[in-house]
Amino acid sequence: MKLDYKILHFETTESTNQIAEEEVFRNRPKEFTIFCTDFQIKGKGVGSNTWQSNRAENLLLSIVLYPDFLSPADQFMINKVVSLGVCRCLGDFIPQSNFLVKWPNDIWVDSGKIAGILSRNLILGNQFDTCIVGIGLNVNQTVFNPDLPNPVSMAQIAGHPFDRNQLLDSLIRCIAIYYNLLKITDLKTIDQQYLERLLHFNSTATFIADGCQFEGIIRGIDQFGLLLVEMDKRILKYDLKEITLKTN
Repeated sequence: MKLDYKILHFETTESTNQIAEEEVFRNRPKEFTIFCTDFQIKGKGVGSNTWQSNRAENLLLSIVLYPDFLSPADQFMINKVVSLGVCRCLGDFIPQSNFLVKWPNDIWVDSGKIAGILSRNLILGNQFDTCIVGIGLNVNQTVFNPDLPNPVSMAQIAGHPFDRNQLLDSLIRCIAIYYNLLKITDLKTIDQQYLERLLHFNSTATFIADGCQFEGIIRGIDQFGLLLVEMDKRILKYDLKEITLKTN
């Protein structure tokens, strides 16, 4: 697949999402312009979380997309597309491992978090204008802050380091494969593969919501990205702020 993309590399930034957003407002770069850095001073995670990474050991990047063909109501499809692209790329490099999506923003392998995704969407009226997709992928780092919950890297799994430039090229191309499926509205393929990758799909898991711990079965994700959990033969819907999936 022919893909025209441009990589802008920075040794140090506060946040690749921030510089990508600033560039979108200033110059509106072409779709699939990639902002990547060796080190982020203020790497961001979901909510108030931060993304920590040693210098020049991992992939830290943001991708500019213009999904104006997509309804704002369907913006979670971008999350699905990127999650599948990350999993596919990782599977190409480490085929012996099974990479899964921990709803809504993390990629897991076994019981460890290997990647995180943070999207910033710009909606103008009823038009989906811009999506800036931030990705942090643990590649060659082998020593992590002990306060981090279950981090793991590609090097730890495979037992050897990886070429980050080769990995970046593969990652972009894998994401583009699913993004093109979205453009041609092949939503069935995207949804099917996403559920196949969804951690604890159709199996019992432990959750915390409203200060209470309970067991439920993940039955999928609705159109708006809400988690569907079956409990006592009822399907309940939760957004990110309302529920926590326990992983240990």
